[in-house]
This record gives sequence, structure tokens and C-alpha cells, in this order.
Amino acid sequence: MRLLPPIALRRLSRVLAGPAPRTFVSSATRRNVQPSPRTPPAGKAPPAGGPRSQLPSIPEVGSEEIIVRDGKEVVLRTFQHPRSSLGKSQMTTLEHTLPARAHLHETQLSLARDTERPFYLPYYYLRDLCKCPQCVDPHSNQRSFRTHDIHTSIHPRRVTWDGKDLEIQWNNDIDGYEREHTSRWPYRYLRDPINNTHDSTHPNMKRFLWNAADMEKYQHWISYEDYMHSNKKFTRAMKSLSSLGLIFVKDIPSSREMVEKIATRMGPLRNSFYGSTWDVRTVPQAKNVAYTNQHLGFHMDLLYMNEPPAYQLLHCLENSCEGGESLFADAFNVADRMKRELYRDYKVLLMKKVGYEYVHEDSIYHNTWPVFERDPITKHLRNVNYSPPFQSAIPTSERPDGRGQTLEGFSPFKRAMTRFTQDLESKESVFQLKLNPGECAIFANRRVVHARNKFNTTNGSRWLAGAYVDEDAMLSRFAVCRKNDLDAWIQSDPRVINDLMPHKARKRSSD
Repeated sequence: MRLLPPIALRRLSRVLAGPAPRTFVSSATRRNVQPSPRTPPAGKAPPAGGPRSQLPSIPEVGSEEIIVRDGKEVVLRTFQHPRSSLGKSQMTTLEHTLPARAHLHETQLSLARDTERPFYLPYYYLRDLCKCPQCVDPHSNQRSFRTHDIHTSIHPRRVTWDGKDLEIQWNNDIDGYEREHTSRWPYRYLRDPINNTHDSTHPNMKRFLWNAADMEKYQHWISYEDYMHSNKKFTRAMKSLSSLGLIFVKDIPSSREMVEKIATRMGPLRNSFYGSTWDVRTVPQAKNVAYTNQHLGFHMDLLYMNEPPAYQLLHCLENSCEGGESLFADAFNVADRMKRELYRDYKVLLMKKVGYEYVHEDSIYHNTWPVFERDPITKHLRNVNYSPPFQSAIPTSERPDGRGQTLEGFSPFKRAMTRFTQDLESKESVFQLKLNPGECAIFANRRVVHARNKFNTTNGSRWLAGAYVDEDAMLSRFAVCRKNDLDAWIQSDPRVINDLMPHKARKRSSD
């Protein structure tokens, strides 16, 4: 057998082993910073089950020290951040109290405490989030800087993290800020930020969907005295209104002015051509079916306006007639069930617009809405628009080319609307009660549909006073109540009261 020369053996071994792996050293690695993983959105933890190797690594330390403070180990590290200028004054110090952990990367910070998964916070985001007296005037609550004033090269000079609070002093801070400027945030504010205080997807603002049996069990009643004078009980009522979309006030003094007082406790009155407040009672030749004694089917008010009111009040002053019961149903609950069980029909009602109008001698209003209206950002259901008594003719076109209204397009809409109304008007959905004098219903106008049974005026009378409050005012009231008494807000959640929320989730909400 002929032996292969040594050089041939070396070449054969390379072929059998495959190509040698090549290592490329990035500029970040040369500066002692590990390349970043794909950064999740600010304030959000990475997907569950992600590898621990995905954590951003801190730069190799210039110095490290472990000290004991208040019985806990504190890690002190000092190093040159890759975005800083050379020099001792530009060194970065990271201090974290074990078992809390912090990792610095070139553009972001990751935090964790105990066994929780880390979450990521870009430096520009944290700087923009600062609400210290230098950044936000304590009297006007107005900012003293603009977001675009933040330098792209901003990074921490000193980070202190103990698992409860985060403090940062900055290098390359906004022009005009002193070196000692310090930004501070509590852990929960960073972990679950409520940048939009009106975000209905947040656990503290999540809606509680209900049917007739649920409302029988969870209905919220508050006395007029408590509603007007007890902040804690008022906060609980507002939480129920936010969650359920329907509450009741009782023991109201017998006065036509009371509906205005009840409404303005929540926010300014919404004025309309009906007036700032209005009456629901039988009148001859009524311009509105509500002003007759006839059955009034499920509907929502003022959908022919560009901004329909968000909340409506109906205060009963007289109700001695036979009949005249008030009916309510949660249209969001029906829509949610359609989304889960009849998605094709649900999608039709997302896309199909319906016209609404109010046409009289002195008033002509018109608008169009999809039956199910989603928030453009969260894609969650924002409003239901349903008011058959005030529907106009089907819009003649849905596309710029004027096409779209065909029999084929109408049939899916008819099927979807039929299924929606059958569920909405079913015995399982409808909550019914007869308001007594001194009682007031407050409900979300674009969530809870309302109706009224026919009543007999030959042996009694029926008189309700009404008012509207706009969405902006109500969202503000909810946010203020939540800020001033978070414990009362959380503990008033129907899921908490009836032990429907997991204990772990309840604890987290109250952190």
C-alpha cells in the first residue's frame, strides 16, 4: 500500500472535518459589550421559555466589589460604557442588590428581581419617562423638556437597583441638566407601565362581560349620600361602572335637579339639542318614540352624531304605571361570544357600516359607524354601534369606486345582524328591572343597550330625567379615582369580590 505524504493527510483531515468555523469580532465585542438580542418592546418581558443566553451581558468590569448592606449583598461594578468618552469622569457605576439583577447593554438596560424573567428598557425610553421636579413641574404637571431633546448617545453614569426602585444618573443628558440630575421609578411602574391611563386592556381597567344572571348577581347599588360624599364608595362605584358598564344610585331626593348633580359628580354635562338635561315622559305627537308609552326596543343614543355620548343617566322621578320596566344588555358580551363562536359573522359586523340619522324641521344629523368598532391600536373592541330606531337607509357605497352594495354583500350582513340581535334580545342576555322613584341608572351608552317595555298611562304616570357625560370626562374620572385610591379600585373589581380572579393576579395588581 502506498502511504500518503503528510501534507495530503492534513488536507484529507480538513475535508473530513468540514470547514473550520470562522469567528467575526464585532465592534461591540471589541469594546467589551456583547451583541444585543432583538430588543422586545420597552417594559415587556421576553417571551416565556426564551433561552437565558438571550440576556444582554454587561461589559467586562473595570472593577467589582461585593459589600453587605442591611444584611443583603450588594454588587458594585465600575466600567467604561462604550458610548462614553474616555476618562474617569465618564465611567459607569452599576449597583444592584442581590437577588435583584441588572444588565447593561450599549442601548438598553435589563432588570429582574428574584426568579422573575427580566424585562428590557431602552435608555431613551427611561429618560423620557422621568417625572422628577426638574422634568415635570410639580404645580402644572407640564414637561420642561421635549422628547427630541434627548441625545441618541445618552446612557447611565450611575445605576442603582434594589428590586423595588431604580435610580439613574446620566451621561450625555439633555442640555442644561446638571450632572447630579437623577431619575427614579418604582418597580411596578416600570414592569407594568400605564403610559395611557385610559388603556382598557390593562388589568386594572379590564371590562367584566356579563349576561342577565351575572348582572343579577354582581349589580352595584350605591346610595345618593355615599355617591356624593364618600370618596371611597364613589371610587368603588366608578370601578363597577368601568368594569360592568352599568350601576345604580338609590335614595335620591325627589327633585328634577338631582340628575344634574349626579352627572356632574362624574364630569361636565354633555349638551345637545335635547338640552343639558332632558325628560322622558309621554307627550302628544312626540318627535321621539321615547316620549310615547310604546315599547322601545334596544338601542344606543345619538349615534347620528360625530361623537356620541359615552355615558347616560336615567333618574326615575315617577313610575306608577303598569309596565315600563327598563331593559339592559351587554352588547360587548354578545360581540365577544360571536368572535369566539361565529367569527365570520363577527368580521362582517367589523367591516359593514350602518347609517344613522335624526331629521326634523330644526335638526338634521347623520353619521355612519361599523356595528363593531375596534380600537385602531390595540385592536380590542372599543364601541358597539346599534340603534335601529334611528337607522338611515343602507349607505349607497362602501368603496371609493361606488361599488359594494350588492345582494351578495347584503346577505352576510343580514345573517350576522340577525344572529347578533337574537343573542342580544335573548332571555339569557336581558337584565330587567323597574326603576322606582329615587333611583337612577348610569350606563355606558356605546356598550350597554337599553330598552323599555310598553306601559299604561290610564292609571299612573312615568317620568324619567336624563343626562349625558362624554367619554373624555369619564376616562379622566376613572383615572383620578384609580390614582387616589388604588386599593379601593382593585378590591371593587367584580372578579375580586366574587373570587373569580386568580390570587396571584390579584396580588400582582396590588403591588
